[in-house]
Amino acid sequence: MDGRVYVPWFSVGETDEDAFETLEGARRTFVSVLRERAVTWPCEPDDTLILRPEETGFAHLLALLYVVTPGTHDVSHVFGAFFDGQGVLGTELHDQMYIPLQGSVVGVHRVAGSPARCAELTADWFERILRGQAGNWPPRGRDLHV
Repeated sequence: MDGRVYVPWFSVGETDEDAFETLEGARRTFVSVLRERAVTWPCEPDDTLILRPEETGFAHLLALLYVVTPGTHDVSHVFGAFFDGQGVLGTELHDQMYIPLQGSVVGVHRVAGSPARCAELTADWFERILRGQAGNWPPRGRDLHV
């Protein structure tokens, strides 16, 4: 064994242990689909996170994607998708307060439907961000390799 700690994609909660089992119904489905899709992404599992409403003060589950500057551990952008059980609102977020930023580099992602469909469309959106194909991402004049 190499001593590394396993971190699941879209780990649930800010604690050391994944709290996926505490999720119910629509939230569990949403996170499960995101996890299934994320395994092929060009980032690390610990670049993703799920925060529950009790951890953020927001009314909805929050799926986070941290974009890390290549060759460093510096987070250059944070993208989040707020899931309410029937729809998702996604955009670029403040890197500590997780509130939407004015003038997001990727615009706003809005979808509605079943939890699985919302997760599929959100995974598509996160993938476009990671591959530099979402909206105005990467910003002109900057070359980002993720």
